[in-house]
Amino acid sequence: MRIKKFKQQKINWKRLGFVFGWIICLSTLIATLGFVGKEKSNIKCKSLAVHISDENGNEFITKTDVLDLLSSKGKQPIGKRLNDINIGMLEKLINSNPFVANAEVFSTIDGEVNIDISQRVPIIMIINNNDEHFYIDDQGEFMPVSQNYTAHVIVANGNIFNGYAEKRIPKCNSETVDSISQIQIISQLYDLACFINKDPFWNAQIEQIYVNEQSEIELITRIGNHRIILGNASQLDEKFKRLMIFYKQGLNITGWNNYSVINLKYKNQVVCTKNITNISKNEFKQN
Repeated sequence: MRIKKFKQQKINWKRLGFVFGWIICLSTLIATLGFVGKEKSNIKCKSLAVHISDENGNEFITKTDVLDLLSSKGKQPIGKRLNDINIGMLEKLINSNPFVANAEVFSTIDGEVNIDISQRVPIIMIINNNDEHFYIDDQGEFMPVSQNYTAHVIVANGNIFNGYAEKRIPKCNSETVDSISQIQIISQLYDLACFINKDPFWNAQIEQIYVNEQSEIELITRIGNHRIILGNASQLDEKFKRLMIFYKQGLNITGWNNYSVINLKYKNQVVCTKNITNISKNEFKQN
């Protein structure tokens, strides 16, 4: 009878040590988390830190506003055990403030509760035909004005019928329409404000937006004694390109106060009305 000899396998001590090392690390981590959890259950909130992002220069909400909100709802965390503080509820409460874009709440092992707040960013103020004032933010949602702070944004007024109760603009694209009557004015004003805010020159030059009785959009400028008839908010790139060419090739030569009206609503044309008693019209055509 033939007996097989089995070859003894060599132990890979390096690999075995690596596995044991991971087991020890994992066990230590679990033990540490258990210790932290146990300690946290006994730690009370000693302080509250409120951090408000102001990178856009807005001051709609202050630390005092946050503390007053928590106190008014009986949700002041100081003195409570960390495990008894409902972080999710605090975030929901702070996010209910109309000026808050997002709030994050977290606690530390030393007993401090931190609240990080980012503010909403308005891009246009609306004054409708009922003299109702409100902002539209960069996400297309309405936000109220503040009694303590006014944002430095472009203002739109005139024949605007949308109200704050609508909460946000309808999801429409003004580039797909030919007439302003086919889309709500508020959507076109939002598209226009987004366009202006992205361009440093036009953001500095355009001071006000006005919707006239024909539901046409007019622009009031900071430099030059003229108003610009835009018509609707379609083809904004093309219209403002024509206007820039006219600024460089026209107004820089004739003078910035030589015209009272600059009309951009006609394709490939800039139709101007001279700023004189006997009004005459000049046409600036582009090929």
